[in-house]
Amino acid sequence: MSLRLVRCPYCAKRFNIAGIQTGTRLRCGGCTAILTVPTMRVSPAAKPGITRSLVLQVSAGVVAGLVAAAGLWLALRPPPAAPPAENPAVARVNPAPEPAPSLDATPFFEDPVGKATTQIYQEFPGSQFIFNLHTKPYLIALERSDRFIAKELVEEYARRMETIHIAFRREIGDALGLPGVNEPILKVVILNSRESFDRYCEKRDKKRMAPAIKGLYEYRERRILTYHDLSAPYEVLLHEGAHQLVHYYTLRETEGRKVPSSYWFQEGLGTYFEGFRRRVDGEILLDPGVNSQRLPTLKQILLQQDRRDFVPLTMLVGMTVDEFWDWFERGMMTEPAEVTRKAQLYYAESWAFTHFLRQAGGNHRKVFDAYFRREIAGTASKAVFEEMVRNELGLDLLQLEDQFVKYIQGLR
Repeated sequence: MSLRLVRCPYCAKRFNIAGIQTGTRLRCGGCTAILTVPTMRVSPAAKPGITRSLVLQVSAGVVAGLVAAAGLWLALRPPPAAPPAENPAVARVNPAPEPAPSLDATPFFEDPVGKATTQIYQEFPGSQFIFNLHTKPYLIALERSDRFIAKELVEEYARRMETIHIAFRREIGDALGLPGVNEPILKVVILNSRESFDRYCEKRDKKRMAPAIKGLYEYRERRILTYHDLSAPYEVLLHEGAHQLVHYYTLRETEGRKVPSSYWFQEGLGTYFEGFRRRVDGEILLDPGVNSQRLPTLKQILLQQDRRDFVPLTMLVGMTVDEFWDWFERGMMTEPAEVTRKAQLYYAESWAFTHFLRQAGGNHRKVFDAYFRREIAGTASKAVFEEMVRNELGLDLLQLEDQFVKYIQGLR
């Protein structure tokens, strides 16, 4: 009988899949990963009866738990003397002998969905997750709990992520001609409690997040991470979802290079997308004009006689994300209350400045859109912004600031 040898990408165990029908789902007897047999391709240079090019795709994650793994191994181990299966729909793989040197076993090609789900189980050992892969472009993982019905809840989170994606396309993507994201590649992990969220943060950063932080976007992992709780507001997903989409297009434009990011732009866009309203039929609609938390803070500092807490545009547009967080971390070690208060002002002003550029009319939105392109290309800077303002609006930053202040004072 001919051999068709493949190797599991997770545990490197080799199998002979000769005679197994394309599309059959198999579970690796070594690590329990679920694999799918695709269409076979025969190289013209191959010897008769021997397939030299074979691709299998990982189609799901690894089942957690030693007991479950042991049970699966017992169910999948080869019978001592069983002949090769005649039925092409067989769902069990017999491990093949080690191949001769002349037989080049082709390894599995990794599927990003299978890789992502496997990574989540490896990061959260002992937890069980339910996944939603049908709401493109998101892969949503919800940690199971007895406190809720996971299947219904993960669908609700899918609808929430769909809201931010549609709004982003309508507000930004379509206007700028950005290509769509047509595969489940944007990861969203929802843990089942604040306790689970705190454990993860302590393991990752050796400290807990402040109570006000109810979610985050992890740039290295390229995913949103939050937790399910009635006190975890909807705007957390909307805010972090904007960061995720901007990061996706930045990575696409820069081919993965690390580039500086403007603080006002990144956090301004995130807070701009926080606004939403619920229709009478329960449907959620994004409404960037609604941000009841940020506007009162900003109006209050504009009432100060000398506006001592107002951040001048010359400072705001020149600050990078890294510079902001360096300042924040240093300040939290000495004056946490004051630094937290000032950080809230930076967020509020960044939201208002983004709102101003997108809603004030004239060529203001043109400036924002042009800066967006430079931001995701990794070539944005204070000098670039000043040049755009001069060319499109005929203003310097001080004159633009006067317009900006009057705009804020007129908002209701």
